[in-house]
Amino acid sequence: MATDPLAHIPGNAGPLLVGHTLAFLRDARHFISAMQAKHGDVFQIRIFGRSEVAILTPQAVREVYLDKDKVLSSTQGWSTSIGPLFRNGLMLRDFDDHHLHRRVMQQAFRRTALEGYVSAIHRVIDRHLDDLGPGPVDIYLFMKRLTLDIATDVFVGASLGTQAHAVNDAFVAMMAASITPVRVNLPGTAFRRGLEGRRQLDQIFGALVAQRREEDEAADLLSRLSHARTESGELLPADEVVDHMVFLLLAAHDTTTATLAVLLYELARNPDWQKRVADEVAGLNGAEVTLDNHKTLPDTSNAMNEALRLSPPVPFSPRVALRDTEIDGVAIPKGTGVGPSSMFMHRHPKWWTEPDRFDPDRFAPDRAEDKQHSHLFFPFGGGAHLCIGNHLAEVITKAVVARLFLRHRLTADPRDKVVIQAVPIPKPKSALMLTVS
Repeated sequence: MATDPLAHIPGNAGPLLVGHTLAFLRDARHFISAMQAKHGDVFQIRIFGRSEVAILTPQAVREVYLDKDKVLSSTQGWSTSIGPLFRNGLMLRDFDDHHLHRRVMQQAFRRTALEGYVSAIHRVIDRHLDDLGPGPVDIYLFMKRLTLDIATDVFVGASLGTQAHAVNDAFVAMMAASITPVRVNLPGTAFRRGLEGRRQLDQIFGALVAQRREEDEAADLLSRLSHARTESGELLPADEVVDHMVFLLLAAHDTTTATLAVLLYELARNPDWQKRVADEVAGLNGAEVTLDNHKTLPDTSNAMNEALRLSPPVPFSPRVALRDTEIDGVAIPKGTGVGPSSMFMHRHPKWWTEPDRFDPDRFAPDRAEDKQHSHLFFPFGGGAHLCIGNHLAEVITKAVVARLFLRHRLTADPRDKVVIQAVPIPKPKSALMLTVS
């Protein structure tokens, strides 16, 4: 009889065939919390047919992200969820291949490029806010439309016009497909709809790449990537440009939408904090939020970080061990999944005071709960896979907040029971209604 390679790890593989997949999809945060309460910070589970080892310590997070021996594959880590739908995105590449493509894309995220995006970002924000309120609004849907417009204006270099709805519907279908337990390409399934959404995005952005290559290079990311060349001097293959654009647009709008929705919901529920943030951004006197001044908004920064703590936009960073290794003293066999869980670590009761409460002052210098370990708070990932657009995401979030509270206030009905679904990207399970005044 073969020896169980995970016999030294508490926990089990769960029910036959499905493992823990259904429990995880039903309520990922509750499931992980229950396993931690039962087994401690190290335990095994089985999700989407793969054995996983959870190590809920900041030191484990550090060792996974640094991966000094290059033994942990992000490509294989994402293969059972978003891999078939967001193939070859930057986060789904490993080691030298990842480094090569990140270097190509980095030109669009240098400071001079970021500075050029700021005015375009504010134009889109102001255009959307002109149509806001007063009255009830589903703040999640409103922010999703706004951030998709920002992403297309800044990265595509033009509005998608009538195609915007198709692009949004494709992303929604692809994200639903990434977490469906029925992962077969059959008619009527969520997985089939996700694959069809991906084919539609391939067609839309494939045509745009061809168009950009007929034009001189411009400042938008799509144009830069369409004219980018490999080390041998050849144009980056068109399908790879499309792969990067699809993944980048997802990251640029869905994750920012999640952060803004949670942040504005919490500010609506906490009017004292809403006033602090509104008073602070009023000090800009209507000026744009920029790379130079966004760090001068400490209350806004702390409130944003608290939203990122409560609902990190990427709740897991899965990896697969390519050979036997050890993480924070725990032996990890080859082929086993392992990866940081910001969703849980950001609420670990050992490290955070009243972890489920909205309390931005925990990030203030006199408390600095996030500074207890270098890898306790990691909303943008870390190591080689640190989010390439993290600075831009901060500016966009603060710009929306500043422009919004320049002219509006938000209130939440205390009777509403809003539930935020944690995976694959935080999203309210029903309408997130706030009242604009």
